[in-house]
Amino acid sequence: MQSHQMLALLCLLASSSFAIRLVNNSYLDVVIAINRDLKEDVSLIQTIKDLLTDASPVLYRATRKRAYFKEVTIVVPDTWNDRSDYLPASARETFSQANVRINPPEVIGGIESNSAFVESTAVCGQPGLYMHITPKRMTDPRWRNASPPHKMFVHEWGHLRWGLFDEYYQGFYGPDFDGKPARCVEKIATTRSATGTWRFSTNGVSGSVMWKQYYDDVVEFCDDSSNAKVKHYRMANNAQNRFCDLRSSWEVMRETDDFHNGKNPPREINSLDLKPTFRVVRKKTPADAVVLVLDVSNSMFLGNRLINLRQATKTYINEIKEGSSVAIVHFNNAAAVKQKLTKVTNQKSRDKLSTRIPTSKDLQGQTSIGGAILKAVTALQDVNDARKQLLIISDGTETTGPKILDERVQQSIESAKVTIHTISIGEAADDNLSSLSEKTGGMAFFHDESSEEPSVLQEAVGQLTESDSSEDNRLYQVNRQMMTINARSSKTAIVDFDDSIGRDTLFHFFWSSESLNLKRLKLSVKSPARKLYKYRGVRGPIYCNSEYKLCELRVAGEVKPGEWTIIVNNRDKKPLSMTWEVFSHQPANSDSPLTLNTYISRSIVTYPQTVTITASLMKGKRPVIDAMVSTVVTRPAGQPVTIHLHDSGAGPDLMKYDGLYSVTFTQFSGAGRYNVKVIASQDYTNNRNFNSSSEDLTRMIKEKQASLGARYIFDDLPPEGSGINLPEPPEPPKFTNDTVLPRFTRVQSLGMFTVKGNWSSEDAIPPSQIMDLRGRAMSEYGMELTWTAPGDDMESGQASAYSIRVSTSFDDLVDNFDSQREVMPQSLLSSGFSISKPRMAGLTEKVKLSSPVKAKMVFIAVKTRDNSGQWSGLSNVVHLKFEESTTRSCNCPVRPSLKKAICKHDFVIVGTVDNINNDNILQFRPGAEFLKSKFAFFAMFSEVKLNINRKSTNGCLCPIMPVAGRKYVMSGSINGRLEVTNQSYLQPAPADMAQLKRRVDDIMRGC
Repeated sequence: MQSHQMLALLCLLASSSFAIRLVNNSYLDVVIAINRDLKEDVSLIQTIKDLLTDASPVLYRATRKRAYFKEVTIVVPDTWNDRSDYLPASARETFSQANVRINPPEVIGGIESNSAFVESTAVCGQPGLYMHITPKRMTDPRWRNASPPHKMFVHEWGHLRWGLFDEYYQGFYGPDFDGKPARCVEKIATTRSATGTWRFSTNGVSGSVMWKQYYDDVVEFCDDSSNAKVKHYRMANNAQNRFCDLRSSWEVMRETDDFHNGKNPPREINSLDLKPTFRVVRKKTPADAVVLVLDVSNSMFLGNRLINLRQATKTYINEIKEGSSVAIVHFNNAAAVKQKLTKVTNQKSRDKLSTRIPTSKDLQGQTSIGGAILKAVTALQDVNDARKQLLIISDGTETTGPKILDERVQQSIESAKVTIHTISIGEAADDNLSSLSEKTGGMAFFHDESSEEPSVLQEAVGQLTESDSSEDNRLYQVNRQMMTINARSSKTAIVDFDDSIGRDTLFHFFWSSESLNLKRLKLSVKSPARKLYKYRGVRGPIYCNSEYKLCELRVAGEVKPGEWTIIVNNRDKKPLSMTWEVFSHQPANSDSPLTLNTYISRSIVTYPQTVTITASLMKGKRPVIDAMVSTVVTRPAGQPVTIHLHDSGAGPDLMKYDGLYSVTFTQFSGAGRYNVKVIASQDYTNNRNFNSSSEDLTRMIKEKQASLGARYIFDDLPPEGSGINLPEPPEPPKFTNDTVLPRFTRVQSLGMFTVKGNWSSEDAIPPSQIMDLRGRAMSEYGMELTWTAPGDDMESGQASAYSIRVSTSFDDLVDNFDSQREVMPQSLLSSGFSISKPRMAGLTEKVKLSSPVKAKMVFIAVKTRDNSGQWSGLSNVVHLKFEESTTRSCNCPVRPSLKKAICKHDFVIVGTVDNINNDNILQFRPGAEFLKSKFAFFAMFSEVKLNINRKSTNGCLCPIMPVAGRKYVMSGSINGRLEVTNQSYLQPAPADMAQLKRRVDDIMRGC
């Protein structure tokens, strides 16, 4: 089996940098890979060596003697000629797993971009996925002279390794709150020319590398110290402040695994020792050497464990690429090689391997996974030029030695340079299995036996065989579902094929029932061209195997896009549960495949931590937007949950329409293992799957350049006057029918994460932090605020209340939020919004209000409370300036007296406002009381139309709208319905209602 193509190979981490280690201040196992689309140029290898050699002392200085580059591997593509000095690449040393990737330049809007960037899921403090660099970025004299590549590399390393963000000044954010352009250190001098261009002078300042790292003086990261040369300026309106809660680079770095709790303290290192050592490797052969390590302990008798293992192993053997070598090891309290390494050359060799798959006669004894690993490694001892991998399938906790954590076992794994993939069956499976995968760069899966989801064993094997690949030979898991067919009935399923799949297609069908008689099963598959493939026993083309309880259809060559139809007719007397899955290759001439790549933020969750699940959906290099992307999570207790991911620019999704869909998972059911799968398809409810045009992509690049330091971002900006051109942002996107994609489906398994700690059913997860608060100043100290509503638990559900506070001091608002002036209901100027009743998570909140602080400039922030009293973190801070024209006196309407309302108007009502919808229909809570009604019939009504013009004659907004949750007295006319206008009486109800009623009676007698 060859390396997994997807970026989420580890599945447990949201990073390709799983193998990088910082040991005794030295970065080890840094992998830099060259794209196979680049023409062979041996001098590029020396260029990469020079880059890392120059960057190492810069990193050492920037981290204050805490880190440098020690061991670097350069991966040469197999499209380049082999050389005697190229070592064989291991299974971990591939382009798709490389930390740094040397790629051809991006061409956007006709302009070639050689800017470096880091692909990232954009979570502060979380590692990025990989670093993108082009050869020209390292060699072009304009770039080298304007922005030295080695300093750029350290800047990008901040994104990749520690999840830092840019501190650039960009128009996307606007100036700082002091009116000056963004910078990290306040002491940096800024001047503005007559043309409005800002110029900077470092003024002896040495920070920050995440700002304009190309300045000679800039050699450090900002921190929270009192040293003015590096002191972080948290009023800077930049991405680092916005997405890292105003923390400096060093504050974030200190909490990462590299430096947490004093790890890797400063150390004096000789300058000669800062020079890294290099290995240059190349994939020597297309073959892999794989050992299937299969549990045959007594516990495998339970449930469907054995049949699931047999189906998964049989599928894997049938699908592994020809030329690979496979061995099989059985283990219980002892381990034995049942089949030595056998080269897969034809179906006969596959059948020979299949005879060594365990049967019920093999099951006995206890469990020693460590012993199985030692035996499997010996099966690989004569392998020199192939990539070595183990696939361990087990259901038990180790009950006898040797064990996984034994030193002898760990040394054996390390010396063999083997990648280990693991599939854990049931909650009793050993926790150390997933740690093996994490350590060695493999994939980890968990099969929840209580789940009604299809067997994860088949799904895991499918994910592992969706492998290798050169980019032009991608194998995609198109779809996978379980279907139940009632007795003596049939069922159909539709599989959508788009134009980026359809070559050498494979259909699998699995079941677990012992009683199924294949003679009573009618199974057929119909192609888009209406060609029918049927199960006809040994005649094919659908072949079934009752021993392994599976059927298979292979469709060679290429087929047209469209709908495939699966038809299952169960003629038996009992219902049949069957799982089907479909794989297909990318067509030979397809240059814009539709790809789904998935990531998970952490593999170990200590409750009440949460997990962010992210999916990247791309058509070639363009984002696919408005798709239906959801995750199915199986849990230790309860049914699996399905949650939609969003590309909305809110919550964990930081940029709308960039093709990154995200959600925070909070629906935990207890400690244990959680398995995650992501499904992407056409949004049938919206039917607007747009593939962004080149112009749209340029717009997103320009926006994200200012915000994230991630996904197609020019966060590696050239200095002013360098002569280097970047694409300019065009007009906002205009979607046309030409950009609508055909129907499609993609499925990918992320593997598993494990929840530890003292889980409780009590609510311990607060609402998510608002990150998209926006505001604009209006007249008479009025303001309009908008943001996306959080939920009760992060972005899930409905929160209970907001706290909106205003201050004249940025520091006071941030450091002493609860002491600042709060916006009260009577300050609200618009209906449809309630401080005490937030909208459902994901919906837009919009409110106009009168500032409780009357000043020329104010700062505003918001917190959200859930129903258990937990508060979210502080939102991003908005600052507003009130111009002279907005502070003039308003000519607001004069309300009539209560006496005039009683005598002249058709009705007077008193009650508590329950809700005001977008059509300005006000609804009272039960108990509203008419003090007067012209027509008795209308005294039964509890809805009022608010026909109020909130603008005064000179354009001011007047605070005359009622607010949900408060009690009011109001009057109005009856014109087929109750109606309140600017001439109506509208005042908060007094506390003494009895006194109010006596007053109304007195007025009515005198009318």
